[in-house]
Amino acid sequence: MNWTLYFAWLAPFLGGVLGLYFIPQSMNLSLQFTLLGAWGAILGFILVYIASRSSKKPSADAGDFDAAITRKRPETELIPVVNGVQQKAEPTPTAFRLSTKELEQAIQSKTTEQGAAGQAAPAPAPKTSEPETPDAGALNAASKLIFPVDSWNDFCRGILKNRPFHEIVIKLSECLPELFRGSSGILYMYSDNQAELHQVFAFGEHSVGDPAISPNECASFNLAEIVVADYASPSLSGGCTHLHHRPIGYSFCAPIEGLEEHFGILTLQVDKLPAGETTDSWKAKLSIVAATFGLFVANQSLQIKFQTHSIRDTLTGLFNRRYMEESLQREVAAASRHQTPIGMIMLHADSLPYLRDTHGPHAVEQMLWELSQRLPRYIRYEDIPCRYDNDTLCVILPGADFEITRERAEKIRHEIENLQIAYGNAILETTLSLGVAMLPQNAKNGRDLIEQAWQALLDAEAEGKNRVHTATATPAE
Repeated sequence: MNWTLYFAWLAPFLGGVLGLYFIPQSMNLSLQFTLLGAWGAILGFILVYIASRSSKKPSADAGDFDAAITRKRPETELIPVVNGVQQKAEPTPTAFRLSTKELEQAIQSKTTEQGAAGQAAPAPAPKTSEPETPDAGALNAASKLIFPVDSWNDFCRGILKNRPFHEIVIKLSECLPELFRGSSGILYMYSDNQAELHQVFAFGEHSVGDPAISPNECASFNLAEIVVADYASPSLSGGCTHLHHRPIGYSFCAPIEGLEEHFGILTLQVDKLPAGETTDSWKAKLSIVAATFGLFVANQSLQIKFQTHSIRDTLTGLFNRRYMEESLQREVAAASRHQTPIGMIMLHADSLPYLRDTHGPHAVEQMLWELSQRLPRYIRYEDIPCRYDNDTLCVILPGADFEITRERAEKIRHEIENLQIAYGNAILETTLSLGVAMLPQNAKNGRDLIEQAWQALLDAEAEGKNRVHTATATPAE
């Protein structure tokens, strides 16, 4: 900061203050302060102008600094530490690579050295800084987990593209014989029930197991890990009892699992392991295959469950109301196009209020579940059973006339009337009230059909329950 300019500004400013002090008192006080502020602003402007003009003059130090920057730097030259020797930079070590020809030469060299027993050993070669070439044993161990590139990549590509299950199974059946040379095997998967595992495919020249087995027959099911059996070992006992067709050599059983769910078992049998491979290398490869396939099956299972839950009721397993309304809309359009009828049955269990008061809400859920499991048995395959609301079920009967619809309703009522369900120490029983409506006799669209069937159900309950009531209304013009 330039103190000379500051005091040069301060002196006239104080002079202005003293000048206002001697002004007669008749002047307004606010006007005095206004004049004082204007005087200070004028002096400040002059001060800033003078300071800006003085800063534009280059100083001696700045000139010296600019000269130092623009001055040409002296050139330098690299002087080697050892004169007369041109040093060559060695390449950075990289990952070890060996061509097929070099691999064969290394194996042949190792074999020649081992076969020269009794001969004088040659003088050891002087050590150099070059990396040592690994022997054939190390190379053989490193190549144990080599996968068949084409078939394995094709299998993985199908999984990444989320191809259908049957396509992936075909790719797996083509890949396994190349992965496990000389082996025979079976892929077991669960079917509709969890009591048996059924053969999906088998490969190899030998039959190693039955077409269907129980999960308890395989030790890998209970251990949830790969089980290896050596049939040449005298201490072999227990293990996988389903591999009784060819108890020779080695067997491998791997559980197919994913997301904490068990889907099946992949089992292998080989009389003799290929040269250069061990049970550990096969176990490692089998682990990779089982994990990859298990995650694919788990993903497929999640997709099926999502699609099922989007149209199915959680408690009863019947179609939910949204699917019912969408299906009814499609069936009404088809019926209008082909001039065919549609029947609808609404049904309600008469004992639900009593069960709720006596045994609690869980007994009501148990009764609804039991009814839902039996309802598909009493209707046609093409009929659509649904859960309409909390306590009411319904059935859409495409193409059914009045006689068929009424007959189905009476059959459902009669079968459930004789039903007895064990519930702890109690027996659950119920009768049904059912309402029947027809399209086009009672309605002209899907919404009217639902309303007429619902009203017929209310009429059946009002008339004393345990009966089938038929809608009598005609469609409004």
